[in-house]
Amino acid sequence: MKKDIYENEIIDNWVRLDDNKKDTDRKYKELSKLLDPMYDFVLAFSNYYNTRRDYGFGPELTMIEVHILTQISDNPSITVTELAKTWHRSTSAISQTVRKLMKQELVYRKNSKTNGKIFHLYTSSIGDKLALAHKKYDNIDILKTRKKLLKEYSVEELVAFDNICASYTKLLRKSEEK
Repeated sequence: MKKDIYENEIIDNWVRLDDNKKDTDRKYKELSKLLDPMYDFVLAFSNYYNTRRDYGFGPELTMIEVHILTQISDNPSITVTELAKTWHRSTSAISQTVRKLMKQELVYRKNSKTNGKIFHLYTSSIGDKLALAHKKYDNIDILKTRKKLLKEYSVEELVAFDNICASYTKLLRKSEEK
């Protein structure tokens, strides 16, 4: 039982670098039981995240592509640097995604009037239609998914899950900064 792992291996317990092999192996086996479901989730979500899908209008896009497109649509004149900060990605990675969107004529850029190195991003009319179709798709998908989860979990448990995900993300981002 996972509660037992918390009580026996985490609360009032520490792992030391000088633990012997037997203790290290035993702790690893027990502690891994807590993270294995998360690893499975991360892998499944990564596959879902990277799958191209039809949002009901326009070309098939991955989640990152369609979310960046939607963010540009909602924030005309946004820059790659601003997108990179929001998405916690390098400007190079965001530029690559933006170039893909430009190639599909969903996004275009205009030079800044004050700095020739800065480009402001805008969506084409097709890009705006696809961004709207994406929002509708996501609204339906989020509701369907949450309603399915509500058959197994209470609202309080789902809110706790959302809060835990947010806190875990903060821990991961702090470790990235080091």
